[in-house]
Amino acid sequence: GLSAAGLTAFFKSGIDKADELGKLSQKVGVTVESLSALKFAADLSDVSIEQLQTGLAQLAKHAVEAQAGGNESADAFTALGIAVNAAAGQRNPAEELLLAVSERFAGMEDGAGKTAIAMRLFGRSGADLIPFLNQGRSGIEALRKEAERLGIIISTDMQRAAEQFNDDLKRLNASSEKLKLQVAEGLL
Repeated sequence: GLSAAGLTAFFKSGIDKADELGKLSQKVGVTVESLSALKFAADLSDVSIEQLQTGLAQLAKHAVEAQAGGNESADAFTALGIAVNAAAGQRNPAEELLLAVSERFAGMEDGAGKTAIAMRLFGRSGADLIPFLNQGRSGIEALRKEAERLGIIISTDMQRAAEQFNDDLKRLNASSEKLKLQVAEGLL
């Protein structure tokens, strides 16, 4: 019985992880597949998924501000030599901006200037993201390939199935709540 419970908890934690990454993907505008690879790269840099989430959300916010002419945000991207807009005038996706920033950070000397730019682009979690960003685009891409080889990339289909499974469990729990209330009412 104990091993069955442990096995159930093991699989349920994987389902929960896929469901959580799906919801996070919607919040930060990065695909589930890319986010699961970025999570692996961040984990190896001792950067939590929460720090990565906050950083990506702040980066997207500052990109929108820079595109709208926000001087401080635009100055931070300009200081790194990064164009917020793609060739067609559309704003570059958050993941592309993250990789571009990491490419610049890999070549920069650590210090107050780097930390200030990180915090300007990524908010309070910017300083914590520096070890992750220091890997550069090529380092992050290499870790993405490693995550693919390890088979730990969560697909959109898996994420959707996990979300549906968890939603169904919540519905089942809500139904059992009705039974508890009926029994309690009868006892009262």
